Amino acid sequence: MAVDPEQVARSADDLIDHYGQTALEVARQQAERASRTGDHPALDLALMVLTEIERRQTAESNL
Repeated sequence: MAVDPEQVARSADDLIDHYGQTALEVARQQAERASRTGDHPALDLALMVLTEIERRQTAESNL
């Protein structure tokens, strides 16, 4: 099942809005948790959200 890019963006927005600079660590924890439980769809989403947050923070730091 494909992950909706809009869902990834919304999830990244939500984490950043709620956790600010610690959103990256929260996203890492979510990916680790999904990996440990073997929930592959959740892992796919978590890794995409993690990547999106990393991308945004990198872009922000380059301003």
